[in-house]
Order: sequence, then C-alpha cells, then structure tokens
Amino acid sequence: MNNKLYKTNIITAAVIVVVLFVSIILTIYNYLSIDFNIYDNNVRMLVSKQRNEIEKGIYYKSKYSYIVFELDGKVLYNNTALEYKKGDILNIQEMLQTDKSFNINNKDKIKESFVLQKEGKTAGFVVFLIPKNEVMKDSNYSRVWKVFYPLFLGIFISVIILVIRTTYCNLRILKILKEISSSSKAIIAGNYNLEVLRTYENVIGENEVGELTYSFELMRDELKEKQVREEALKKSQQELISSISHDLKTPLSTIKAYSEGLRDGIARTSESQKNFVNIIIGKTDLLIQMINELLEYSNTQLKQLDIRRQEIYFLEYFIPVMKEIEVFVKQNDMEFSYEIKTSDMLVNIDTKRITEVLYNLVENSMKYIGEKTGHIEIKAEHQEDYILIKVKDNGIGISSDDIPYVFDKFYRAEKSRSSSIPGSGLGLSICKYIVSEHGGEIYCKSRHNKGCEIGFTLH
Repeated sequence: MNNKLYKTNIITAAVIVVVLFVSIILTIYNYLSIDFNIYDNNVRMLVSKQRNEIEKGIYYKSKYSYIVFELDGKVLYNNTALEYKKGDILNIQEMLQTDKSFNINNKDKIKESFVLQKEGKTAGFVVFLIPKNEVMKDSNYSRVWKVFYPLFLGIFISVIILVIRTTYCNLRILKILKEISSSSKAIIAGNYNLEVLRTYENVIGENEVGELTYSFELMRDELKEKQVREEALKKSQQELISSISHDLKTPLSTIKAYSEGLRDGIARTSESQKNFVNIIIGKTDLLIQMINELLEYSNTQLKQLDIRRQEIYFLEYFIPVMKEIEVFVKQNDMEFSYEIKTSDMLVNIDTKRITEVLYNLVENSMKYIGEKTGHIEIKAEHQEDYILIKVKDNGIGISSDDIPYVFDKFYRAEKSRSSSIPGSGLGLSICKYIVSEHGGEIYCKSRHNKGCEIGFTLH
C-alpha cells in the first residue's frame, strides 16, 4: 500500500521539530553572545577627550558630571550631585561600584569609572555620571527581541506549516471524505449520480485518500452500471411478457380451435382430420421454436449462452454447412446458391453457434421473401485479416427507417407484428450476440422491395 500520506505527516512533523530545534539553538547562542555592558564602549567614546584632559589635571564643567579622586580617596574635583567637596575623603570601593542605593537614587544615570594614569603610574580615578538614554541606545525590550527573535521566528514558521498542513487536510482529505460520505448516503437512497472528485483527473495526489476516492468511484460506477442494467432488465422483462403474450396467443388459439374442431367432429373425413392434426403439429413446432429462441435470448441476457471456440480450417467447416442449408432451402421451394472468394484459413469459432447464425439468417430471409420465387445466396469473402459472410435474398426488403433496429429484441419491420410471419422477433438479436462474442461485427443493408443483405465477420 502507498503510505504517502503517512510519510508526508512524518516529514511535516520532522520539519517542525528541526525548525524549533534550530531556533532554540540560535536563541541560546544569542543569549550567550550578548554584551549586557555594551554601553561601556559608547561611554568611552563620549568621554575619551575629556578623560585625557582630566589626566593632565585640567578640570572643567562639561556636559557630563564627574568626580575625580586620588588613590587614597581624596576628592580633587566634583561637579556631580554627590555630596563630596574638594579635599573630602570618600570610600573608593563604594564609589567605583554601582550598588542598589545608587540605582535607586540615580535611575536615569549610569556610573562609569576610569583609571587615571600619570607618568605611567595609576594616579587616581574619575567617575562619570552619564544619562542612560545617551549610551544605551537599545532598550531592554529590544535586547530581549535580539535574543529571542530566532525562537519567535521558529514558532511562527511552525505555526505557518501547521496552518498549511491543516488547510491541505481540510481541502484535500476531509472535504473528499465528506464528499464520499454524501455520495454513500445518496447511493443508499438510490441515487448513483453524485460524483466524488476524480483522483487521477484532478488535484488530489496519489495518496491513501486518493486511492480510496478512486476505488470508491469505481464502486459507484459499477453500482450505477448495475442499476442501469437492472432497469434495462426490468424493461426487457416487461417487453418479454408483452411479446410472449402476443406471439404465443395466435398459435395457441389456432391449436385450441383445431383441437376443439377434432373434439366436436367438425373434421369428419380422415383427410380433414389429418389436415387438422398437421396444423396442430405445425403450430406446436412453431411454439417450440419460439420457446427455444426465448430460452437462448434469456441466456444471452444473462451472458450464459455456451460458446466454445476452437481453431478450424474455414473451408472444412463452411462447405458442408452450405450443402446442408441448400437442401433445407430447396425443401421450402426456394433457390439457393453460395460462392467462396477466399482461400482456406484458420478461424477461431464455435461451429455450432455460427451454424445457428447462418440458419437464423436464412430462415429470416425465407420469412420475408413475399409472393415471388425466393432466391437466397451466401458469399464468403476474404477481407484483410477476417472473413466476411453475406446472406442475400430477393425478398420484400427493409425500409431505411427500420434498418437501425433490426438487431433489437422483439423488433419487426412490420409494425403491426402480423401473425402471417411467424417467430419471436429474437433471431437477429441472438445472431448479433453470437457474432459479438466471437469478436466480429454484423450489419444489414436493404431497400424496401429490393431484397436484403446481412453480413457478419469472423476472425
């Protein structure tokens, strides 16, 4: 089974983990790398010139207040808010450090101390009090952002990936599953026309959901086709009942009438009685023939008509059959001829069924000969890789309007279904089925009162 959907989910989760891991590593690196005393460089830049002046002993009031004292703590100069005068002794350690009390009393200032050099020796210290806003250009919030922005970015990217993946699942998976659910409910209700998005013809990829959709659509198409077949079968059954009722009514009525005639003594002479019996036998044979055709037709509908094909030489089969048909046609006071325009070749056929086709076509021609002397001709021709067999007659023919329907079940060119032409109307339909099962095609050419030609192919 294709696990593409599962693999995609694993890959998505792995990408999110990697993004978050990298963002955490970068955040830690930024935290360890940040210089929280970065303002020192700014201070040194601001007071470097004045510091040089102070080392030379030049004290003057400047933009930034400061206090100068010697190594023993003796104050040399002070213009700060600190309460020290020149000559006072201060606590050096306390002055150089930034304690809590200083931060409370000087929230907006930074204390920055520098060593004073004189002739290469440490001579004292100077402590500047500088406004924070001049040296600390970055606020605490901006410093926090610089440290944590990789983490924020990683979380943002992960959220975007999850949103995209969720949207994909909604559009390409959940939406399709909802369509399948709706289509399933429609099928339960008897509606097979609610189509689900086609997998391999549209936007869904070849994943498990795509395979499910594809399989579901195959099932729906199959169920729909079965529904169509069932409806056609119901219609066919209705037609069958109607046709059987019509076709069997006349011969049964005839049999009943002549049987009653025999019973009631209408046929008084042995000759008339014989005629009555012959008529009854003839109508019985017709009924048997019609019932056999109905049975064969029902087998074709159920696709249970037994067809066993085998390779044989065509002429070895065809010539003996023609001689049989010739006797059959001439016994019915009609002329018959056949013509062979092909060399011998192998064909893969069921000889019993093809013979049935030939007899059905000949009998059909005999029914529609009309009042003239009938002539039936059969030709076998070689056409490319197949053999074309044509059955021609000089009968009443078929109008061009009726030709498209001659192979339909129960169809007769005579719209009134006159009982003067016997049969069930299934012969040509059965012929078409047998030829189709052999991989061949069957056709009809005719004009009204100009005879008829029906041909079929064998491979």
